[in-house]
Amino acid sequence: MQVYILDDDSQVLAANQFLLQALGYPSLGWQDPELFLAEVDAQVSAILLLDLAMPKLDGLQIQAELMARQSLVAVILLTGHGDVPQAVAAMKQGAVDFLEKPVDAKRLSAAFIQAKARVAQLRQHADIRAHFERLSLREREVVSLVAEGLTNKAIAEQLCVAVRTVEVHRAAAMTKLAVTSMAELLNQWQLLNSEY
Repeated sequence: MQVYILDDDSQVLAANQFLLQALGYPSLGWQDPELFLAEVDAQVSAILLLDLAMPKLDGLQIQAELMARQSLVAVILLTGHGDVPQAVAAMKQGAVDFLEKPVDAKRLSAAFIQAKARVAQLRQHADIRAHFERLSLREREVVSLVAEGLTNKAIAEQLCVAVRTVEVHRAAAMTKLAVTSMAELLNQWQLLNSEY
């Protein structure tokens, strides 16, 4: 798993890279938020130590852009001063933790454990999204209506098709989603629709 640091202060960047190296996490660092966004592959599983206060783009803006890209990057925000409203905003956007500078090794290690779990969750969501993208429009409609609790007959009436057609679309969707039961199908649908 990749580890990234984005901080406009070169000394803080170097200190955090040294700390991460000591903890067994080699890292790549950037000082320029725009360059980071241009160079990073959002589909690579990674943990990002992200400075909150930067010129051009701040940490919340970077985090929002990573979310918009449906990235596989778990974010740990860093700040020189604790700011509760920004911490709340960061956590609502899916940040793993919010740490004050200078970073404490013990807190950083704990945050990395959470970040690894977050990356696994992001990967699971990405895999589910990829499966759902393989569904035809009609299969998506059928799955959506099944998730609402409608019977095959009710779905057929709503879509103006035969019950057998609904059964065929439902079976095809389950095959494409690699699920063997309705419970699995509904669980995946719920995960897909609960993304932050």
